[in-house]
Amino acid sequence: MKPLFEEKQRYTQWWLWAAIVIAAGSVLGGFGYGLYQQLILGKPWGDTPLSNDGLIANALFVSSVMVLMLLLFSTAVLEIVVDKNSVSYRYFPIIRKWRRIERETIQSFEIKTYYLRGYGIKRDLRGNRTINVKGNTGIEITMTDGKRLLLGTQMSGEFLDALNKMKKGRVD
Repeated sequence: MKPLFEEKQRYTQWWLWAAIVIAAGSVLGGFGYGLYQQLILGKPWGDTPLSNDGLIANALFVSSVMVLMLLLFSTAVLEIVVDKNSVSYRYFPIIRKWRRIERETIQSFEIKTYYLRGYGIKRDLRGNRTINVKGNTGIEITMTDGKRLLLGTQMSGEFLDALNKMKKGRVD
């Protein structure tokens, strides 16, 4: 059966990618310069230089972290599916398995405009969660146990329409 709603969101903001590339380039460039100065030119790098092995180990560690960060952002995708019985979502590669919210456990839902610092997964002290990849609009789903989940969306109208159809048990 065809879903009532499907959306896939990725990190496509040019400014976010520019910041990531500039940060990674600066750090890797700095270590590259330090390696060149200390290993090739034989001049200790910094006020309290590391041994050659220590510098190489740190450069490899930091390079690995930068590569992992780039891989994480380039593969991250928030997927949302609404069918006649539930809302399913995952935020790959952080949340690999689909999470389902059954129709019976949904108390209410509404479009929300939010102002958060940063993207990704956030949880407040009461256990409410927000998952967003871009923008500042989402659908907040309140469950019958009082918990809330805010899913960022670029298609709030279509998402809301699908939720209304699902909740009423209406499938066109």
